[in-house]
Amino acid sequence: MIIFLLMTLTPFRADKVEISKEGDERIVHLIGNVLIEGGDAVITCDEAAINEANGRIDLSGMVRLADENGEVRARSAVYYFNEGRGYMSDSVTVITTNERMFSDSLYYDGSRDSVEMYGNVVVEDARNNMVVSGQRGWYNLATDEGSLFGTPELRIGRREKTPIVVYARSFRLLTNDNLFHGYDSVLAVIDSIKVRCDTFSYDLDSEKGTMTRPTIREGNNELIGTIGEFSMRSKEIDMLNVANGHSVYYTEEGSKNVVDGERITITFREGKAVSIRVDGMPRGVLSMKRSQDSAGD
Repeated sequence: MIIFLLMTLTPFRADKVEISKEGDERIVHLIGNVLIEGGDAVITCDEAAINEANGRIDLSGMVRLADENGEVRARSAVYYFNEGRGYMSDSVTVITTNERMFSDSLYYDGSRDSVEMYGNVVVEDARNNMVVSGQRGWYNLATDEGSLFGTPELRIGRREKTPIVVYARSFRLLTNDNLFHGYDSVLAVIDSIKVRCDTFSYDLDSEKGTMTRPTIREGNNELIGTIGEFSMRSKEIDMLNVANGHSVYYTEEGSKNVVDGERITITFREGKAVSIRVDGMPRGVLSMKRSQDSAGD
């Protein structure tokens, strides 16, 4: 190995070093098993070209940038050591303690411990068996939180059941708190239940969540409110309730019930609704199914 010390006091080593001049600038080419260290960051790659004048480094071939918050991998990158920022592209992967993230390209800002991701962004949270995908996003590697945009989709895997799927205009991920928020035109699908709302928040630890302006449908049954709460049990729906609620539901006999109240609560057993409770000045209309005999009168 050959060891040098740059004018910027950035140590590096490689199997081979070539120094050339391009105009008034000197370029240091590192070839083979390259390692560059600066501050808290360590870069490894197959080849690098260092411009000593402006601190720009062009990296290629299995690039890996690592610091105390995790690491970023790609096939090519441009990094500015003096500024602690870089641009990475081609098979980009971010690895932290709790997540793996993928994108077509990425902007890394070491001063803010953050990344901005572009194109086919995927965030995998193995601890919660959750995958979030979108077209762009950002993530803070120090605080483990970020957001996804561009028709994002969130999936929570369940054993021997279809995943819970949530669509929104954007998602905010608070990984350390095992919490996520979906914003604007949210659609959540839990088995046969579809929830449309303005915002959707879910705590993956407590399995409890909240909604604003929810409209909840299961077949012909409907529940509407200004705000709502729900709880899961082992990733299966356990309870739904809404404030200032309006509900329409059908019995097994075919009767139609329309009920309003200050709070409407539906409880479930094994994913099926078993009871409905209306509190606060309940009022409603019951429409009995007509029998075949009376239908002809």
